[in-house]
Amino acid sequence: MSIWLIGLAVTLVSGTAVTVYLWLIRRPHDEMSYGLHALSGLRWREFSKLVLAAMERRGLVEATPDQQDSREPQSTFVLARGEERWLLSCKHGSAYRIAAAPVQELAASIRLGAARGGILATEGKVEKEGRDAAQGTSIELLDGPRLWPEVRYLIEPALREQIAQYATSRAKRHTGISWLGAVTLGALAMAVWSNAYPTVREDAEAAPPASVARPAPAAAPATPAVTQESFREPTQEELEAQMRDVLKALSKTPGITRGVWQTKLTLSVDRTASEKDIWPWICLELERYPALRASRVQLNPPPGSSEPVRWRQCKTM
Repeated sequence: MSIWLIGLAVTLVSGTAVTVYLWLIRRPHDEMSYGLHALSGLRWREFSKLVLAAMERRGLVEATPDQQDSREPQSTFVLARGEERWLLSCKHGSAYRIAAAPVQELAASIRLGAARGGILATEGKVEKEGRDAAQGTSIELLDGPRLWPEVRYLIEPALREQIAQYATSRAKRHTGISWLGAVTLGALAMAVWSNAYPTVREDAEAAPPASVARPAPAAAPATPAVTQESFREPTQEELEAQMRDVLKALSKTPGITRGVWQTKLTLSVDRTASEKDIWPWICLELERYPALRASRVQLNPPPGSSEPVRWRQCKTM
């Protein structure tokens, strides 16, 4: 695989994943956080009217609307749906952490007032104790994440647009930063790939597969026949050069990791392939040189294999 394709793929995948997260998950969460913060800045009367309007969309209408004219802060309202009566308890403020006591207090008011059920609404958060206290009762808990969808489209359009723009601008800013990080990550991936696989890549670009680069043993050209009359004993320098040529050729043979001349007529070969696959290539190289064709070959088993060491000869004297 091209190193540029690797870098491009890493950049696109990481950048796209972060962008999807920022716009589909983080932006709605930011919008909710900014919206709840804006709600906490409202006066108690404005907040209660907003919650009452949300309940009215459910079909729960305030049973005693004249109480809204009172100047005293009011946190509990009686709602009606037909003959049913419901109690609404508003806890205004994002700092609220509702425990068991407010829930138990609302449950007692429901029993005393013979109401059908109750709703506790707050911009804050209901703790685990409060949720446990509401289990088995007819009380619905509307804390921050559950309250925001109820009142989102009831707040003033100008404020709603301001909240949306604030969340969108934050998502755009973080998207730009994330794509810069994705480009850096792609460059890092290219560097890691380049350092980890230099030999494999160079071999793949420089030469075709071994099965194509080298002919099969059956199709290998036969070495010219050598007779006693044409054989000439090589000099020491010529013999050493021939031995080096054999080792060089074997180092490029698939399935052979190393060849070492232990003596002038003993060749040790470390292999990773089967003996059947590499033996024709060993003989092909040794038989090129009359002085080496009768060499004894020590075939070492692959690492971790239980095969024994084998000794073989391509030609006998």
